[in-house]
Amino acid sequence: MTSPACSFVRSGLSFMKVGGAVAVVLLVSGCRSDSGNLPPVFNAVFGLDSAESTPFRTGKISEPAPGPRDRVVGDAANNPGQCIFATPRGNRFRAACPEGYAIGSSG
Repeated sequence: MTSPACSFVRSGLSFMKVGGAVAVVLLVSGCRSDSGNLPPVFNAVFGLDSAESTPFRTGKISEPAPGPRDRVVGDAANNPGQCIFATPRGNRFRAACPEGYAIGSSG
């Protein structure tokens, strides 16, 4: 049997969850762009007709190429002859190893 205090705490937590959800909805409902419409994410996530929509475009993302400031982190485990590079901002990508790089030398 649960004590009245536990029931009160449980109901309070449920109320806080509902209240938090209502607060988020009210906060989000105030979001508008400069054109007066909701940003495109609202159409994509919530399916709102009043939100802007961005048309689908086909294309191909270019292959990353290491720049002079990128550094080799190590070998790509599942792609022989490829290395993992890190940009100065910490983003990582896979590309062909630089000329003269000895495969397996990063371990």
